This record gives sequence, C-alpha cells and structure tokens, in this order.
Amino acid sequence: MQSALAHIEQAPSVMTDEAQRLLCFELFNRFWDDCHQRGIAFDTVGTMSISAALFAIVAGHGVKNTADFLDDLAAIVRSGEFDLPRPAAH
Repeated sequence: MQSALAHIEQAPSVMTDEAQRLLCFELFNRFWDDCHQRGIAFDTVGTMSISAALFAIVAGHGVKNTADFLDDLAAIVRSGEFDLPRPAAH
C-alpha cells in the first residue's frame, strides 16, 4: 500500500476545485466514520489527520509558508471560529 504523501508530485486531477473539495469531504467523513466504528478515538484521528496534512503542506509549500499559515490558523482558532455550540445545561 502506497502512502498518500507519495502522490503529492502528481499532476492535478481534471476535477474542478469545488468537485475535489466535495469528494474529499465525503471521503474524509467516511474515513472518520470508519475509524469511529473500529474504536479509534476522534481526537486520535484528528491529531493524525493534522500531522498528515502538515507533511503534505510542507512538501507542497515549504516550511516558511506552512508556518505562516499555521500562525494565521492559530489566530483563527483563538478567535473562536472553530468553537462548537455546547448543549445548554438543564
């Protein structure tokens, strides 16, 4: 089985960016559901997903650009953009 990172240097697909995002979202959700069904904790899947993404982003955009992106992303996370609504206490 070949790593997903081995495909980074291949030419882009003929799919539109939007079609790629929609398919990726669908496949990613299936992956998360499969992991959940196998008993893998969501935080473990999340941590591994972030690590894999960072390897790919560094390979494609370099260390400095990736670090700059992460600085921006950290500010967005701190601003609360990724907060999920919490159920009201009864």
